[in-house]
Amino acid sequence: MSRIRRLSLAFAVAGVLGVAAPAAASAITTITISGATASYPLVSLLAQKYVKTHPKKVKFKITQGGAQIGVNDVAAGRVSIGDVSRDPLAADPAGLVFYPIAKYGICVITNKSNPVPNLTQSQVIALFTGKSRSWSAVPGATASGTVDLISRTSVAGVLTNFQTLLLAGKKVSTIAAEEPSEGLMRQKVESDPNSIGFVSNYQSDKGTVNAVGLNGVACNKSTVQGGSYSGTARFYEVTKGKATGASSAFIGWIEKAAAAKKIISTQWLPIS
Repeated sequence: MSRIRRLSLAFAVAGVLGVAAPAAASAITTITISGATASYPLVSLLAQKYVKTHPKKVKFKITQGGAQIGVNDVAAGRVSIGDVSRDPLAADPAGLVFYPIAKYGICVITNKSNPVPNLTQSQVIALFTGKSRSWSAVPGATASGTVDLISRTSVAGVLTNFQTLLLAGKKVSTIAAEEPSEGLMRQKVESDPNSIGFVSNYQSDKGTVNAVGLNGVACNKSTVQGGSYSGTARFYEVTKGKATGASSAFIGWIEKAAAAKKIISTQWLPIS
């Protein structure tokens, strides 16, 4: 396996960082979250809104690293909540509770200079399992030469869902280069004209890469929300046992609050 880099970012209520906190600040609860890079943009937006709507009640520390990192951390009690971008697995530690918070699309992407319009699922499987190695064999491709296959590290939930939903359970070839985050995957495809990879629709909708259609259906916010795109998965907030206290309140707010659903609807799909 190639490198696995832990990416982290923490944010707090104004007045906490770099300024002496008032005595009342001791009552502020910290919710710690780790896990998926794919759901990080969404969960960060939700957490920021939650802090604004619950002033002086809570602050967040959110780190990224991959869905499996979130599962491992929450199971070990290192964080309050795990961010997970894949469905529960039989191999997951016992006692975890998965709360679905949003749906997202998984898009195959190519460089903008190689705007492949569409691939069938069989073509996606051939490319990502390494059976098809030349762009000259790909209908609609303008690139030439060898396909540069880009994947995610094994801790990525989007990789698990990609293999389940788009590869019919097959594995991405070991010849693929691996990137530890959604953003780095997108940047790699942006910079390599011969590359092909996969990201959530949040990343592909930025317009800096070419999102490839699947079986004649485009992959974007509209088709994911409309239900016509088949490569749709779910984000989860995961707790060790049933959520309690501040974690339960935050997850319940995501599930029920109109403000949360509004945020989710900007790039993702609320859970019905």
